[in-house]
Amino acid sequence: MQQTFTIANLLGLHVRPAKQIVEAAKKYPNTQVFVEKDGKKNSAKSLVNVLTLGAKHGDAVTLIVEGEQEAAALAEIGAILSANIDGHGAKA
Repeated sequence: MQQTFTIANLLGLHVRPAKQIVEAAKKYPNTQVFVEKDGKKNSAKSLVNVLTLGAKHGDAVTLIVEGEQEAAALAEIGAILSANIDGHGAKA
């Protein structure tokens, strides 16, 4: 199961939203979760892997989930990818 999202955050996929993505992905231990940008596919369960994608505001990223609770993982992490979270963790 996969879906493409546009990064809405003006600061891009920085540490705070990346950490939220990793924490959400780890809630689904029996689901593989990947984020893909420009052909580079990284595990969403690693902060370093998410950050190395270098996703900026307006970039399209594809969320790929496989395993148990695919739909729940896709919805939760997709909401983070498309949310505009400011530098302090609040939705802008």
